[in-house]
Amino acid sequence: MISFTRSRQTRRKFLRLSHRYIGVVSAVFLILIAATGTAINHLKDVGMEDSVLTWPPLLRWYGLSNGPQEIVSFNTDSGVLVSWMNSQLFLGKEPLQLEQIVDSPLLGIVEGPGFLAAATSDSITLLTRTGVLIDRLGQENLPGRIRKFGSKADSFFIDTPNGQFRTTSSFLSWTQAPSVNEQVAWSSQRPTPAAVRKQLLDTYQGGGISLQQFLLDLHSGRILGIGPWISDLSALAILLLAISGIINWRRLPR
Repeated sequence: MISFTRSRQTRRKFLRLSHRYIGVVSAVFLILIAATGTAINHLKDVGMEDSVLTWPPLLRWYGLSNGPQEIVSFNTDSGVLVSWMNSQLFLGKEPLQLEQIVDSPLLGIVEGPGFLAAATSDSITLLTRTGVLIDRLGQENLPGRIRKFGSKADSFFIDTPNGQFRTTSSFLSWTQAPSVNEQVAWSSQRPTPAAVRKQLLDTYQGGGISLQQFLLDLHSGRILGIGPWISDLSALAILLLAISGIINWRRLPR
């Protein structure tokens, strides 16, 4: 009898402690969601919808403190500058609006009659001189992975592990060519001008993290990498709190 009584007391104590700690956890999640949700709803009312956060630890958390690891730039003979940074192509200082991201760094840029051709290891992107996308040749349209990209007269050349190949300005088909290193003007990387580099880094960082984006990420849990799980954990904590409360209430002496 004594053992049974002690067992009941132990269970009651466990339920009370569980209810208490679940309540604390629930309170943390609810306070976070309520505070950030209220702040998001009233940013415009207090004139802070355009506020930007530049706190260095926060920029480091978002991976923006030091900028991208690499900026690759190429000039054409006429002085057109094309750069690659963070899977994005830029014409001069302006980002190009392409249908796909450019994962691989730029390997070369050549000019054709009325167009530009930008090559990476697995693609060639054809653009107008103002940066409008004309076409994109993927790896399935190439005879091999590109190591070098160049031109000679009206022909365009790529150097691949399978040899060197040439095509015309149509870029419809490739023909294997003998070694033509001495005659082809292979595109070579150029230092990125300081003014362009600064503009590209500003574009990458955007001057910092907007306060609204930070609050949205905090509200949703994305800033911690758990996404919608924060809402799910909040709901689960409240459910457990309700269940443990009902059980404790039913066990109260009448």
